[in-house]
Amino acid sequence: MSYTQRAKSEIMENRSLRSRFKNQQGYGLLLFGRTYGPGSITLATQQQEVARYYAAAITRAVTLTGTITTREEASGGQSAFQVRVDAPSDRRALLNHYAMLYPEGITYELLGGDEGAAAFVGGAFLACGSLADPEKKYHLEFAPPRPETAAVLTGILGEVGFLPKTAQRRGRAIIYTHDSTQMEDLLTFISCPLMSLDVMNAKILKERRNAANRAANCDNANIDKVVGAAEGQIRDIRRLMGDQGLTALPEELRELAALRLENPEASLRELGARLGLSRSGVNHRLRRIAELAGAIQKEK
Repeated sequence: MSYTQRAKSEIMENRSLRSRFKNQQGYGLLLFGRTYGPGSITLATQQQEVARYYAAAITRAVTLTGTITTREEASGGQSAFQVRVDAPSDRRALLNHYAMLYPEGITYELLGGDEGAAAFVGGAFLACGSLADPEKKYHLEFAPPRPETAAVLTGILGEVGFLPKTAQRRGRAIIYTHDSTQMEDLLTFISCPLMSLDVMNAKILKERRNAANRAANCDNANIDKVVGAAEGQIRDIRRLMGDQGLTALPEELRELAALRLENPEASLRELGARLGLSRSGVNHRLRRIAELAGAIQKEK
């Protein structure tokens, strides 16, 4: 089951929301369906449960004189469901029902404040919303079927504190957010707290992986730095060995030079631990070796 399907299932399983705010949720579901007008009231969805929920919302709103037709079709290799209100009288009844409830248009106040607005936006998500896998990317969107419905949804979301972005896709307005925190809050707002937790958990896992990658990259960089420095030190030691041998070196330098040749990947701290020296003490002696090797190089 996709993340979109899981989010929509969570909304539909909220019986309290359905009973207390059936008009707000039903209006969001119908208004953001494929068509909503005297000539046609339809919904297109890939989720059979949403198709059934849409039909149930219609029957909860008005007493039908005709039928509701649900047809399954193939779309892009997947099943899709088309739901249609067949009778013109039923379409008029639905339009009149919601027009009487919202005579001044859809406003935050007429929807009944935060909870009513949440039910309305949840209905819109059932009709035209989608959610990407947060493990791959943060993306929640609504694809309203008509420009006027996009403006309505943007306005209501703004009223309750959300600032989504808008774009055009194939001539259709898209309302979306890539902000993980806003996604979490919006999912919670429309009664998807479990999906909100999934987004939070995905974000935590990503942050941990990124931190581990940064630490590994830092460790690798440090190793490369140690190896690069050691190669230079070994060149200096071998230059001294080729010129006069290590026996000509003072004992403290000779001991360190031999240890470095035996342990080319050891850090200065690790070399110092074996010799009972601090890191700075080892560094000081290696500089002396480098100076001696440099002097030999100049003479040549």
